[in-house]
Amino acid sequence: MTYRLFIDSANPSDWDLGISRGWLHGITTNPLIISRAGKRVELATATDLVAQAKKRNLAEIQLQVTGHTAAELHKSGSQLRELWDKVTIKIPATAAGFEAAAPLCKLGYSVTITACYTAHQTMLAASIGAQYVAPYYGRMLDAGIDADARLDAMLGIGSRNNVRVLVASIRSIDQLETLTARGFDTYTVTSALAGQLGQDKDSDGAAADFMQAAEKSLT
Repeated sequence: MTYRLFIDSANPSDWDLGISRGWLHGITTNPLIISRAGKRVELATATDLVAQAKKRNLAEIQLQVTGHTAAELHKSGSQLRELWDKVTIKIPATAAGFEAAAPLCKLGYSVTITACYTAHQTMLAASIGAQYVAPYYGRMLDAGIDADARLDAMLGIGSRNNVRVLVASIRSIDQLETLTARGFDTYTVTSALAGQLGQDKDSDGAAADFMQAAEKSLT
């Protein structure tokens, strides 16, 4: 099993934390993330983010389409993919989204079906050849949906069809650990949560004790 960890951020400075610690696979964005970073949701912004991803030699950057109709979403996806062959095109799990995604998948482009809330959407994503489905775990819990049962069903379908379940909207390290124990291996986390990865107060305490003993031995 190979774990893939992404950071939800349109601020390249946030990416450097995961890069420096060695675990960052790539970046995920969407119009909300980009606008909250104070940037315009337009092709010029995507072009700049791709340039920053190339500079950092990231394995992947996920950029989301914009538009209302299938034709608009398809055109947006094609434009994003033209920026770099390591761009994964994010397309919402809507009727228009699936219509736009299917021909992009046939071209061999990497596609994430995002805002995926059901097992049958995962089945459709697998049938058109998408690489990822992205459920919003925290939002599902907030909505009173049985998120764990639905994610487990998605994982079963994805595992049989080589589709990764890219779990988004993770609210805590505890959620991440519990999902990992159940077999999930692909996540995107906020920059705040990314800063907590790899840390534990007991580990920090043990490391401090080791250094205290080392320094004491020199006196």
